[in-house]
Amino acid sequence: MLGPLLLLALAASPAAQAPARQPVEAAIERALSAPAGGPRASAASAPLLGVRYATSPLGEGSGEDPDPRFRLDAFDCVTFVETALALGSAASLQETRRALDDIRYRSRIHLADRLHEVISQWIPSNLEKGWIAPSSRAAAGDATRVEAVRYDAARWRRLAASGQRLTGVPLDQAPIGRFELEVVPVSALAEAASRIPDGTIAFVVRAERDDRITRVSHAGLVVVRDGVRLVRHASSSPHLMRVVEEPLDRFVAGQQRAQRRPVVGLALFAVQDARSRLAGLPPLAPSP
Repeated sequence: MLGPLLLLALAASPAAQAPARQPVEAAIERALSAPAGGPRASAASAPLLGVRYATSPLGEGSGEDPDPRFRLDAFDCVTFVETALALGSAASLQETRRALDDIRYRSRIHLADRLHEVISQWIPSNLEKGWIAPSSRAAAGDATRVEAVRYDAARWRRLAASGQRLTGVPLDQAPIGRFELEVVPVSALAEAASRIPDGTIAFVVRAERDDRITRVSHAGLVVVRDGVRLVRHASSSPHLMRVVEEPLDRFVAGQQRAQRRPVVGLALFAVQDARSRLAGLPPLAPSP
């Protein structure tokens, strides 16, 4: 037993991990010369293929969630998309760290200020900051559907009673109101696929249920290789548990099988060239 345990301890140590990380970091740095926006997000996230899946691998670096604010050795679906988005405007990994903080938090590095829920928090904040722009309609035209979710105090109380809440967010600070997003329906994806640009963020949107905290169940980055649309995402499937790529149609079919709750479609967002936003951000904030 001591031999395998010792090997595991060594593998987990920073000194043992450093040599394995260096080629990935170097490949990312080289890819940051791609045009800013979707092409850079696509190119710079490619070296992350094969990186392991972990649930909620990022935190504030201290406090209630002491996980690091930046890492390249583990992702879940949202943190992978957030990292790709940050890479899309960065010229270095140091800039990526600064961008990631701005993407993940409303204004301060605190668990209560983290953008937990995608439709009511993450999307509105990153639209306002200029990191993303809606692109569902550009791909699907009149086939695009407007989907919505509504939150009120009573719903948040019911969700909390069932064990669902935004981690670290007091109930009286949870988002309130009706929040909309444009979705490419599953039935329109095959025809719309050729109009989805390289490096487009895709959120999987499911049917609304008042007893569920969110309609978004997964996220990935659409990339284009030899004219084929693939989805690059951090998969939690037991036989994968890593960052993978798969054809768009196979990705959607897998999402349809993953839950009984129907998939309505994909909400698409363009990765913007946010270099001006990044240049105006303050120096990297220390962990609280």
